[in-house]
Amino acid sequence: MRLVPYLRLLLLLVLLAFFTGLIVWLIQSFLDLYYATRYHPILGGLLITVLVLLLLVFLAASIYYLFLFRRPPETSPQPALPEKAADKRNVVQQNLAQLEAQMAQIQDQVARAALAERSALLAKHLAQPQLKVVVFGTGSAGKTSLVNALLGRRVGAVGATLGTTEAATLYEWNLPGIPEPVQIIDCPGILEIGPAGALRESEARAQAEAADLLVVVVDGDLRQSEVDPLRQLIALGKRALLIFNKTDRYTSEEQIILLQRLRERVYPLIQPGDVLMACAAPAPVQVGSQTWRPEANVVAVRDRIQAILYAEGGSLALDNALLQSQQLGEEAKRIIQTQLRQQAEQVIDRFQWIVTGVVFANPIPAVDLLAIAAINAQMVVELGSVYGCKMNLQQGRELALSLAKTLASLGLVEGAIQLTTGILAMVAEVSVVGFLVTAPIQAASAGYLTRIAGKSFIEYFQRNQTWGEGGMQAVIQAQVQSTQKSGWLQDFIREASRRIFRNG
Repeated sequence: MRLVPYLRLLLLLVLLAFFTGLIVWLIQSFLDLYYATRYHPILGGLLITVLVLLLLVFLAASIYYLFLFRRPPETSPQPALPEKAADKRNVVQQNLAQLEAQMAQIQDQVARAALAERSALLAKHLAQPQLKVVVFGTGSAGKTSLVNALLGRRVGAVGATLGTTEAATLYEWNLPGIPEPVQIIDCPGILEIGPAGALRESEARAQAEAADLLVVVVDGDLRQSEVDPLRQLIALGKRALLIFNKTDRYTSEEQIILLQRLRERVYPLIQPGDVLMACAAPAPVQVGSQTWRPEANVVAVRDRIQAILYAEGGSLALDNALLQSQQLGEEAKRIIQTQLRQQAEQVIDRFQWIVTGVVFANPIPAVDLLAIAAINAQMVVELGSVYGCKMNLQQGRELALSLAKTLASLGLVEGAIQLTTGILAMVAEVSVVGFLVTAPIQAASAGYLTRIAGKSFIEYFQRNQTWGEGGMQAVIQAQVQSTQKSGWLQDFIREASRRIFRNG
């Protein structure tokens, strides 16, 4: 199948050569006609016009087909999300039912309990939806001040320093026309330095991903570091408002310029009508000997939030429930995959020691991959069983032999012997005189190759019994690089020296 692009290129070149020759012939023919009609200017001009049009058509067609040829292959379309509320609700319920089945496979009780709790909360939210508005942004943008102004009362501490809000805080907000109180959540700031700042940002992002409506607060022009998380959240399907806060710091002209710039920066992620100005906590003004504190100006923000929740609240809640159910399912899959990999690693560990011990007890002149493959056939069968793929010993033997031949073709046998020889000399303090017939060298090399084979088969079974686009060789080479970088071989030889070589 990979020859198809080259065949298309060859065909394109042949056609290009053919049409080029055809155009040359046409030009020559038209020149002959033009020469014959040179005493008739109108007819000659008409011929030249036709020739120019033909050349333009040929040029346009060439560019078009070359563009098509260079265009990357189209990916398979993503399944369309349901549009009707009843369909969305059904999909969420199906996802939760599937999650229940996934949780039954999870052995970690703590992870299973955490998923069960979140699943129950989602089911409750689906039955009795309560809209959630999350206020998100940097620590200095005035998020808490905006929450205080929207609620009309002081509920959270504000300060000039970053990190004033150390944990997400939830408040209930009664809005006209919305049946249930809206949950408004004041998040910790993002882009703060240090480990504590990273933890607060992680919590803020988790809250934002669970929002029905996201209110992003800035106090000036957006930095790229602020645009990136916004883009990621909107890619999840989040409905968002961008609030330009602390406008009292700028003149009227500066406010207009900044507002326009913000709208341009976030379009089409956020529509211009959803980029608003606010002044949640105006700075006090000194008038003579008196200090006057202007009132907060958040009316436009409050009205826009209310309008969105009134018109789209039900749809936003279902969309969010759909996203949360999908994320829970993906998290359950990751836990199960980690669990399966741990079980598969145990199988590999057992067989690498079996092979090491067998080869040490029966040293051979060179590492015999066919003999090792015969032992590894049972490993393949057990790995397949871990991933729910039932196969017999003959099938396991065929797969093991196929991988053994690939190991040999890649020169990994000689490489394993060289690696093992050097590490044994330094780590295990084993004499390497006549290493080609030394039992420890052969045994350690065989154990190493068995691990490479086993790790490769994990990838094979995780990919539903396929090797992927690069084939078996790419998978093997990736496992070799990963194993060498991890320093596993040194630790393995130390342990082998302790278990086998010194007691052999």
